[in-house]
Amino acid sequence: MALTFKTTRFSTWTFVLAISALTAMAGCSGSKAFVKRGMKMEEVGMMQQAANFYYTAVTKDAYNADALAGLQRAGQWVLNDHLARFDEARLAGNRGTAVSAFERAKAYQNKVERLGIGLLILSETEAAYNRVKNDHLEEVYEEAVSHLENEAFSESLRDFDEVLRLDPKYKDAQSLADIAYCEPLYRNGLKALEREHWRSAYNDFNACVGRDTNFKDAKVLREECLEKGQFAIALVNFENGSNRQGMETKLKSYVQQALGESQDPFLHLVDRENQELILQEQQLALSGVIDANSSVEVGGLMGAKAILKGTVVSCDVNTSSRQRTDMQGFESYKVAKVNEDGKKVYETKYRPVIYQKYQQTRTVKVTVQLSLVSLETGKTEMTEIIKREQNDVIEYARYGGDNNNIYPARSNGSVWRLGRRDLLGQLQANNNLRSEASMVDAAISDIANASRSRVEAEAKRMVQ
Repeated sequence: MALTFKTTRFSTWTFVLAISALTAMAGCSGSKAFVKRGMKMEEVGMMQQAANFYYTAVTKDAYNADALAGLQRAGQWVLNDHLARFDEARLAGNRGTAVSAFERAKAYQNKVERLGIGLLILSETEAAYNRVKNDHLEEVYEEAVSHLENEAFSESLRDFDEVLRLDPKYKDAQSLADIAYCEPLYRNGLKALEREHWRSAYNDFNACVGRDTNFKDAKVLREECLEKGQFAIALVNFENGSNRQGMETKLKSYVQQALGESQDPFLHLVDRENQELILQEQQLALSGVIDANSSVEVGGLMGAKAILKGTVVSCDVNTSSRQRTDMQGFESYKVAKVNEDGKKVYETKYRPVIYQKYQQTRTVKVTVQLSLVSLETGKTEMTEIIKREQNDVIEYARYGGDNNNIYPARSNGSVWRLGRRDLLGQLQANNNLRSEASMVDAAISDIANASRSRVEAEAKRMVQ
């Protein structure tokens, strides 16, 4: 049997009031619910869980007196439990465990205190902790020094870090920790330096300097590695195999800028004057006027290890014709009429109209070939074909009437009111594609950044 409910104005209003009252009470009832759970846990002696519930209750309602009182009781119990573990470890002579237990107690006290509730740690307990901590510091410090003397650097650094965590100014722990950190790196750097592994040595010495600026002669050795392992590149004139003028100059300019922004300390560009000299020697060598080995020698004198050559293989720009589609829509208008009470009112009606949708695309594809040639051996160390593409699409609408009153039509030919927002966006949309020049520049910029990545990878391979 179906039940029928008749909704009256009174019952609807009563329902709204009830919902409003429940919403207003939601915050308090949430806090009270957690207080009840906390009390149940407290009744069965589960004080840790009780404290957690009371803590949540206070975060939900900072003025809930029952929650505050419950957290005061249960929180002190939890704190005392941490302190009992501290005493137990202290009396057993486990200083490290005792220190950790007290730190947990202190952290809990601070956590609860942030809610405005003070939990008590006796001054005698604080004094006992300070004595234990001092003894623990001395013990760990001596172990760290012993490890350092035995050149067990990682163990020594671990212990010194613990000392510094507890007391950043303890004796000479900081300077000894720096030694424990830097010494193994310094020794590794010396070994790499002997093998002429400039990058590895540089990284080790740089890490030393980062920790201790004046550690031995690490700073001097770091600069020596950088000088001897420098991978200098000269850019020769690029070539243009595309049908677009000036592409070789544009590519070279972008590549030069990208390489200049490299974060590889070993990679740098030879200055323009020296690049021109190397280029002249290379051209003479290619023409047979001088021996090819001479250009290699000139490159070495100028500090260059390699030359980078580039060719713009192609630059294709395809722009579609602008496609126009007539779309069915509706324009709203007001019609005045007199209602039953004799008052003038306006009725919204819709008349069919036609508006236009437009679409156009542009695609730019650029292909570049790069070659990195060693000036020490004449060998082509890297050759890459790099392709990048830029795309732009415009979709917009235009209407000859009042844009404020137009609506799109549904597929069944009716007014689609919900589609009005999208149509307004299309009516206000940009009707111009990005320029060819800007899209070509963006593609070249992407290629230049990719070129930098390729050259950096090659520099890392050639300078270990």
